[in-house]
Amino acid sequence: MQFRAAIEQDACDLKELADRATRTSGHPDLLPKFRFQNDHYAAHERGLDAAAMDLRRHWLQLAHQPADTTPKSPCEGEVAHMPSGRAVQFGYEREIDASVLERRGEDYVDRVPGWSSEVVLFRSGQAALACLLQFAVSRWGGTGALRVSHAGAYFETASLLKSWPGRVLSWSEGAADIVIAEPVWCDGAFSCSEAIPAARRALILDMTMSGPGYDLRRHLQQADCPLVIAYSSGLKLDQAGLELANVGIVRLYAQNDVGEISSALRDIRSLVGGGLTLDEMSALSAPWFMDRGYADRYVGAIFAHNRALAAAIGQRSPLFAPYCHPSLRRQGADAPFCALRLNDPSHDGYRALERRVTDECERRGLNLVKGGSFGFRGHRFELIEPEPDQGETFLRVAMGWRGGWSCEGLYALFDELAQGR
Repeated sequence: MQFRAAIEQDACDLKELADRATRTSGHPDLLPKFRFQNDHYAAHERGLDAAAMDLRRHWLQLAHQPADTTPKSPCEGEVAHMPSGRAVQFGYEREIDASVLERRGEDYVDRVPGWSSEVVLFRSGQAALACLLQFAVSRWGGTGALRVSHAGAYFETASLLKSWPGRVLSWSEGAADIVIAEPVWCDGAFSCSEAIPAARRALILDMTMSGPGYDLRRHLQQADCPLVIAYSSGLKLDQAGLELANVGIVRLYAQNDVGEISSALRDIRSLVGGGLTLDEMSALSAPWFMDRGYADRYVGAIFAHNRALAAAIGQRSPLFAPYCHPSLRRQGADAPFCALRLNDPSHDGYRALERRVTDECERRGLNLVKGGSFGFRGHRFELIEPEPDQGETFLRVAMGWRGGWSCEGLYALFDELAQGR
């Protein structure tokens, strides 16, 4: 019965998403078609994936209409309307006002005494970080190079920092003007940033893997600097696994007036084309985007499933190296996937592991899709082979939101593999 209950839970969740979209847009054709008729659990899971894509397709068809009928530089007085009916008016698209979505940040951010807060949206997580660095240089870089420390391992962050001349941004291993930190990070094995270097000007936290529910209060209470910024890719965990549009979510926390900082960031966003397009804004007007209550429930299930997979694999395996998940390093630490490294790593060994997982899932009737990223409704895996200086090879297994048949079957499969069976 637990397998049937999980399928019915997913079907009910999709129906609720569709109902919310219908109430927002008044469009009647958004309900995914799904009916539970027998105990073919794997087939029903595939049916749910198809229903989710059907909902996504219907919503995006509706959301694309404003941009399809509005030029990038519309005539004076021309107004576009979002699926909700909200009016959007602009002169040039790159300076479009995203406040219709940013106002959702009033419920999305954490309220912490002594700190004012606000949300600013960008075209992606990397666009957000690029604009934050541009802001830091323009604000504090007039008298010499800013010292920057990176406590983490995400290769695109390191690459972006290295793209700045050393006379503008210089590296530091310890305390720095700007500290960019990942509370949880993965370079093959997972680690947790226990002691983040002190930041003199701003602490910038990459929350993409930690989710919107990560408790920022400890960092705010310990910060010696007047500005703490939490940024993330909102594509991963904030869109019910439907990937409607790329977006970077920036949560600003300032000990003084945050409005002056958010205004400066919006100016930079317009200058560099780092803001959302009308098409992206319309897609992200889906009522579950930046709904903190829904995001916490959705991400909570993803984290729970990945913790359970890590527990099934354990720390002492003849096949897998330790620390495939941060919960095995520190209680309460989370991530949306597990990173499986071989104790005896080799190119052929990883290819054999990839084939074995594929064959066993097919034999057992488990739905595990080969593909990148994380945060989906179903489960994914892929072999990650970084450049030599960017981390170790590992098999990423990203457990999704849906529990039940494949979820339990994957726990059992990787438990057997971990024990060398």
